[in-house]
Amino acid sequence: MSEKKSKYLYHMEDLPLVPLTEKSKSRLLAGKNILVSFIENPPGCVFPLHSHPSEQILIILEGGEEHICGDEKFFMKAGDVCIHPPNVEHGGTTKTGFKGIDIFSPPREDHLEKLKQALRERGED
Repeated sequence: MSEKKSKYLYHMEDLPLVPLTEKSKSRLLAGKNILVSFIENPPGCVFPLHSHPSEQILIILEGGEEHICGDEKFFMKAGDVCIHPPNVEHGGTTKTGFKGIDIFSPPREDHLEKLKQALRERGED
């Protein structure tokens, strides 16, 4: 008996892989009021300082990075969580690489556009 696919269930590996910067990539999943990014930054990746109107929570799952948020610089490692308030400049550099989860509310418009492009390329408009 074949199982009907749920419209609510996703497998991370099936989500489109979207380039965020030259080296950083992410699998993105968008809801109506939230965007989840399963981010992977390879060793040596620099995520430039930037800001956006969305509130963001970054959870480091593996590896770590030197992180800047506002006027603070600190090292984030697996298990650490950082809250980025809206419009506060942030970014980071990783020597070892890291995997993490970013949560954005409301969804970042630029990331939604990248997700739409990736879905179009897969024929999933």
